[in-house]
Amino acid sequence: MGLQIEIWKDTIEEKLLKDNAFLKFISNVSESNIINGTIVHIPQAGEPSKVVKNRTTLPAEVKRRNDGEVLYKIDEYTTDPVHISNAESVELSYDKRRSVLDQDVANLSEEIAEGMLTNMVVSPVGDNRALPTGNILETTGESTRASLTGATGNRKKWTLSDLQRMRNFLRQQKAWQEGKMHALLPDSALMDLFPADSTVVATYMQGVTEDERRNGVIMKVQGFNIMSRSSVFVLDNNKSIKAFGATVAATDSEAGIFWNENMVEKAFGNLETFEREKDPQYYGDIYSFLVRMGGRAKRKNYEGVALLKQANA
Repeated sequence: MGLQIEIWKDTIEEKLLKDNAFLKFISNVSESNIINGTIVHIPQAGEPSKVVKNRTTLPAEVKRRNDGEVLYKIDEYTTDPVHISNAESVELSYDKRRSVLDQDVANLSEEIAEGMLTNMVVSPVGDNRALPTGNILETTGESTRASLTGATGNRKKWTLSDLQRMRNFLRQQKAWQEGKMHALLPDSALMDLFPADSTVVATYMQGVTEDERRNGVIMKVQGFNIMSRSSVFVLDNNKSIKAFGATVAATDSEAGIFWNENMVEKAFGNLETFEREKDPQYYGDIYSFLVRMGGRAKRKNYEGVALLKQANA
């Protein structure tokens, strides 16, 4: 049987959200705002009218509201075409096609997750604005050996007080909305914050509904829905965010991200599956995938988005 295109489209989208649960907790741009599946176009309302208490000067000044727009290009992710020979399709006892393509979808999912995380802290709009260093807090716990592979020396442990400080920071930004706050932390942070022998941890876990647990939330602490990933961000000693895949320096540290889901957006563009069956030159079938997805922090100064970096000890 040939590749069933519509089924694979659903499979890819389902896997993207299953492997990267944090994407479910980011507001989704309406399809009407996506032009040709590649450009996001969002009208922006201008400044509201000024309010004067007990106005004494008449006539009041008439002003016109100047509306604007936000335009940005959605990232395009494509897999290398994979060749499955006729012999492999016919002779193997398992579905070689399904096995190979599942692996490609997993790699695609990883790349998209890293791309979306990058877009949350570096603006794709065109000016390359990055998350201000003032939005990067540091851990305050006891000294412990660096957990990041490739880093050396000691770091300060992640503590519940750090989560409380992050909550207070986002409240001061007027970016706090109950039930809309989320955190994606590296696995190493969970070992410090939620030791297995702590009775308090069980309480945090009991606060999560079954539906939330299926969507990747493992605990609720200080008003945050806590999720985890093997690695989130790596920052250098000057709080600069390093690109995914960059070489880890001895002084680098891990960081987790906190956000208000209404102050970050994602945009799904086109999702395409390409196939060429019974190719006469390759004596088999050739498949590849294309996914367009982008996103950004909505506020110019990144209100509602912050990082917690493991501090040097």
